[in-house]
Amino acid sequence: MSGTVIFIVGFIVFFVITLFLLCFTRSSIELPISLGGYSEYEDWPLDSEDLIACLPEDARLSYERAKIFQDRHPPDSVPTDISGPQLTSIQENGVSAFEFEGEPDANVYVAGRTELQFMHGECSIQTNLPLPRQQDVYYWEAKMFEKPESTTVSIGVATKPYPTWRLPGWNRYSIGYFSNNGCKYFSSPFNGKSYGIPFNHGDIIGVGYRHRTGTLFFTRNGRKLEDAYTGLRWNLFPTIGANGPCQIHVNLGQSGFVFVEANVKKWGLAPPQGTLAPPPPYGIERDTILLATAARLSSSSPSSHNENDSYSLHSQILINIDDEPTPSIPDPPPYSSQFDRTNLLD
Repeated sequence: MSGTVIFIVGFIVFFVITLFLLCFTRSSIELPISLGGYSEYEDWPLDSEDLIACLPEDARLSYERAKIFQDRHPPDSVPTDISGPQLTSIQENGVSAFEFEGEPDANVYVAGRTELQFMHGECSIQTNLPLPRQQDVYYWEAKMFEKPESTTVSIGVATKPYPTWRLPGWNRYSIGYFSNNGCKYFSSPFNGKSYGIPFNHGDIIGVGYRHRTGTLFFTRNGRKLEDAYTGLRWNLFPTIGANGPCQIHVNLGQSGFVFVEANVKKWGLAPPQGTLAPPPPYGIERDTILLATAARLSSSSPSSHNENDSYSLHSQILINIDDEPTPSIPDPPPYSSQFDRTNLLD
C-alpha cells in the first residue's frame, strides 16, 4: 500500500515540475539562428592572426573586406532556392536557362551566356541559378581557352551572395581547385591541400556534385579525381575566379562533355533542349522577301501611297541595306513576226 502511495506522489511531483518548466522557462530558451543548414557545419578552417598578418597589405585588406561582407550578407540573406517560375524556365528552355551573370564592379565579361573574359585583378563570377537537386549527380566543365601562365584560375562552387573580388575557395561556403598549384581550397586562403595536377591553357576542368551526400569531385581532361569534399548541404552555384586576364568557355550541358561517364548518364545541369519549340524561320535567305513585297505593294497603290509614306520609306531603307542587291533582269525584245519570217526564209 505504501509503495503505491509513493509511486502516486512521485508521479504528481514529476508532473508538477514538468508543467512548471514548460510554463515558466519557455521564454528564456533561445534556439540557434537557422541558416538553412549553414550553421550546422562545424569543421571550418581557422585562420590565425599570425597568418593574416603575414599577408601583403592589399591581400589583407581584401581578406578583411570579404569577411565583413559575409558577416553582413550570410548565404540565407537572399533567396537561393529555385523558384516555380525558374523551374518552369528550366523545363521550357533546358540548359539555356542557366547563364553566368557578372556584377557591375567585376572585371569579367560574359558572351553567349557561358563564355567568360577576365580582364585584370582578382574577381569571380557565378551562374544565375544553383545546382538543381532532381537527379543524383550534376556536372559541368570549364575549358581554359586562353590562359597565360601568370594568371591563376580557380574552378569550383560557392553559395550566394559571394564577394566578387575573391576567388572560390578563399572564403566561407566556397570550394576551389586552383590552377597554379593543383591544390583544393575550402573556405580559407590558408588551408590549401594537395589534390591534383596544376592546369594550364587548353586543359578542361570538370566539377561534379552529388547532392544526396553533399559530395563534390573534380575531373581534369576527362579523368576523374578523388572526391574533394563531402557533407555540403548548401545551395551551391558554379563559380569561376581568376586574378588576371584569361578566357574560359563553360559547358553546362549544352554540348558533349570530355568526361565520358557524364555524357552517358546525362549529368548536365539540364537537357540541351527544353519543351519550348523554337520560333519559325523568318523570310528566305536574307530575310528581305516580305519587306520587298510590302514595298512593291505600297508603291503600286497611289491611294495608299500618301498614307503609308513612312512605312514605304522604312521598307525601302531596310531593303537597301543588303550587301549585294539582286540584279534586275531586262525585258525581252519586242516580237516581230515579219522579222522572224524573213530570217527563216533566208
